[in-house]
Amino acid sequence: MVNRLGVDRLAIFDLDNTLVDRSAAFARWADGFARRHRLGSDAPVWLIEADGDGFSPRREVFEAACLRFALTESADELLAAYREDYPSQFVPDPNVQAALGLLHDAGWRIAVATNGPSTQRRKIDRAGLGPSLDAICVSGELGFAKPDRRIFEAACELAGLGPAALESAWMVGDTAAADIRGAHEIGMRSAWLHRGRQWEEPAFLPDAVVGSVEEAVDHLLANG
Repeated sequence: MVNRLGVDRLAIFDLDNTLVDRSAAFARWADGFARRHRLGSDAPVWLIEADGDGFSPRREVFEAACLRFALTESADELLAAYREDYPSQFVPDPNVQAALGLLHDAGWRIAVATNGPSTQRRKIDRAGLGPSLDAICVSGELGFAKPDRRIFEAACELAGLGPAALESAWMVGDTAAADIRGAHEIGMRSAWLHRGRQWEEPAFLPDAVVGSVEEAVDHLLANG
């Protein structure tokens, strides 16, 4: 599909805390975990801190939880249950769905490039994003992760576009080291979802700083 400018356009989005609210989903999981194991009202706060916004290794989180709460299950058992239950905590965001619809209506191809295991696809399904996407690239399936240029190239190819489309493509994400650095190194433009934070990376800058996916889409449509 060619947009109204007569040029193929590609938008690549991060998933967690960009297209989906990972923080809210993890908080829901933590509340449920604490109730099931009768851990008390302080446990969800501890779990959220231990989670490290998703960057703490999962096994280490559950090993620490076993020690703190004297759980009878092993870390392996808890991790297996988490991988089954956690993706079910994601819910559709009508604002995000509408924003992606605007991009598609303007002739853009839309891809997701996400670091994580194959269960990332379950999050996408639960959030109702599948119909809006032309390509899904999951690092755990591909064997390489952002900021590796190959995940952006794979997103472009799976979206049905040639390599030259990356020259005018946009990357939208919330993580400087993976999303914005990856775009910078491959020569793509980028929009950083700030989530109330200040930019702290001196080596490179995003082309736009936005507060939401809707704002990012507005910027992409205005700046092609």
